Amino acid sequence: MLSYQHGYHAGNHADILKHLCWLAVINRLKQKNKPFNLIDTHGGSGCYRLDSAQANKTGEYKDGILKLDQFSPQDPLLIDYLSSLAVYRNHNEYPGSPVLAADLLRDNDSLHVMELHPGEFDNLKANLKQHNGAGHVHSHFRDGLEGLVALSPPKPNRGAVLIDPPYESRSEYQAVVKAVKDCLKRWPQAQILIWYPLLSDRAGDKQGEAEAMCQRLAELNHDVLQVELLAEDKAADTGMYGSGVCFINPAWQVDNILDASLTELSPRLGTQCQYNVAWLNKLES
Repeated sequence: MLSYQHGYHAGNHADILKHLCWLAVINRLKQKNKPFNLIDTHGGSGCYRLDSAQANKTGEYKDGILKLDQFSPQDPLLIDYLSSLAVYRNHNEYPGSPVLAADLLRDNDSLHVMELHPGEFDNLKANLKQHNGAGHVHSHFRDGLEGLVALSPPKPNRGAVLIDPPYESRSEYQAVVKAVKDCLKRWPQAQILIWYPLLSDRAGDKQGEAEAMCQRLAELNHDVLQVELLAEDKAADTGMYGSGVCFINPAWQVDNILDASLTELSPRLGTQCQYNVAWLNKLES
């Protein structure tokens, strides 16, 4: 299914959580001089205008990134996040995960971004064009989960993966688990971030699929951290009332870093906003 376009949802509360998590992982990788590889399985357009017809049809960014305007946080990760957005927000844009990552790469680091929607891929190539001069940003017109397995392990094998499909069908949840398992067989030390929606009753048969997926991920023989942001009351039947990220092999202290960030962030998004950071599986060190 190729109907999904992220422009309708860019800059919402789910993007904020996903990109905070992605930034936290990249920051940890950059603490060492060793090069790394990043893989983004569902790149979308890479950058989005918030004055577009798509963005304003849903207006989701108004309950997301717009609430962080005039926000001066104390938390280091939040400061980095808003700094990464600043030049784009000045042009009424919101950068997606591929552009955020590309902006953070050093000369020896690499980024592989995949997208299968033809229109979105054309936009992605255009939005990443400014980063292609160094030859270390690569866009791939292919299925992201298939591409992840095919590219694993990259060289060097130090790096991280972001998986954030649209979950248009229930089968995508099972496909994510399979791709993660196949990736880990080839690249056992990969840091993998899996974003997922938290859905109310309005989602019909897709309700509960994300929670079931997380339980299957927790059964892996790896450290598994869960970070969730609940922006709305589930009982209000708002559709996607929140979202989460499952980390496989999270970097040291990522749990504490995100806990501190979300402590300061969540009140800014609304009095009803809550978050949780919990280990689904923690291997003995």
